Amino acid sequence: MSTKSRQILTIEESNLADATKIEYGYRLKQFFRNSTIHSLDELLAIPSDELDDALVSYCKFLLSKVANNALSPNTVPKMFKPIKYVLDTNYRENDVRWRPLESRFPPSVRRSGYKAWSTDQVHEMLDKCTTSRNRALVHFMASIGGRVGIHEQPLLMKHMVPMSSTNDDTMDCYAVLLYAESGEDAEEKDYRDSSNDVVAGDSYWAFLTPEATKWLKKYHDERERCCEMINGDSPIFRNNFSVLRPNDDIRQLTKQAVFNIFLRIVNQTSIKRNTNGMRNDTQLMHGFRKRFNTIMKLENTVNANIAEKIMGHKKGLDGVYLAPTRQECFAEFCKAIPQLTIDSGERQKIEINDKSQRIDELEKEREISHNLKKDNEQFRVHMENRIQDELIKTRDELLARLNRSEQERAEIRQQSEQEVSQIHNEVHEKIMDLKQNPEKMRQLKELFSLIEG
Repeated sequence: MSTKSRQILTIEESNLADATKIEYGYRLKQFFRNSTIHSLDELLAIPSDELDDALVSYCKFLLSKVANNALSPNTVPKMFKPIKYVLDTNYRENDVRWRPLESRFPPSVRRSGYKAWSTDQVHEMLDKCTTSRNRALVHFMASIGGRVGIHEQPLLMKHMVPMSSTNDDTMDCYAVLLYAESGEDAEEKDYRDSSNDVVAGDSYWAFLTPEATKWLKKYHDERERCCEMINGDSPIFRNNFSVLRPNDDIRQLTKQAVFNIFLRIVNQTSIKRNTNGMRNDTQLMHGFRKRFNTIMKLENTVNANIAEKIMGHKKGLDGVYLAPTRQECFAEFCKAIPQLTIDSGERQKIEINDKSQRIDELEKEREISHNLKKDNEQFRVHMENRIQDELIKTRDELLARLNRSEQERAEIRQQSEQEVSQIHNEVHEKIMDLKQNPEKMRQLKELFSLIEG
């Protein structure tokens, strides 16, 4: 199929992620080196039949490497992904019969690299660090649980925010913005997370333990003592520099440089990793992420959905709709700080501090309870006194009313006696008057006789 009339789309011009571009470019170069096709132009111009033959021959070459344990069977399909992508994006998606080719792929084998670094192993790595930068870098990767790919994105001082894991507002931790977009800083990320009308993006928050924060500050203080001018756009981890010219050629550590640092550190330890084909049972960088994931998931009090967010996972409905703030994520991270801390002495300090805080909380609760009991006792006494006063008042009122009633009865009785006495006197006077006047007595008797008759 002719492509002369079409403009060729290269991997570098595609919208693939930078890491994918690097991987696809590397695998395409291997294809061009070990096949009969040696360039992108040849790949797009070769006839379909010859392209099928070239791909089958390349597959046989890969299978021979698998047979010699020089290549993992799981890698064979990955070697063809960039070839298929280039053909698809340049209008040749139907020019290859992929099914017959894929039937030649070897069966997948169980992946190795499933183990996590143990805390003791990380402690041994720290013992072999000879610079403050490397020690801070080990603590950094053990604390954030991030992929090594974070070092391909900007990791700048403006992407860090001080946080407090204690009740006294001591800024003993850092929040670190990973996979920040160009120009994105912590303030913009917080705004995006809190707004329903703005897309949050691919960046997410990770956090440093107090132990990791302490060593990172020591590393930055060392750079400042060497007169490096550190600002918001300075890299969190930079390349080696001369103390005579600390501000020359400031570059962020690359992913490969970080990988090489950890490889040298592990090689200096007594740690032995079992090899299965081309892989180790504990991956050099991903072992830190597996350790972080294990600790977060085994901590029963940690919200599992927010733990996924702290690791940058986006699968499921919670990955789309759940949008916790930096403070909410940090609150869950704090629950796992003791387990994430490497040094046993630091862990004991945290445990002692936690116990001291718990004791203080219990003391406050006891004081509150005591005050409540005291207040209740005072209230009881107050109410008893008030009730007693009310009873006395009621008694006095009743006695007063009784006295008034007795007085009124006495007055009524006295008045009645006076009236009876007055009537008696009047009757007596009339009787005496009649006795002294016989004529009136006679007339009265005649009147009674007439009435009775």
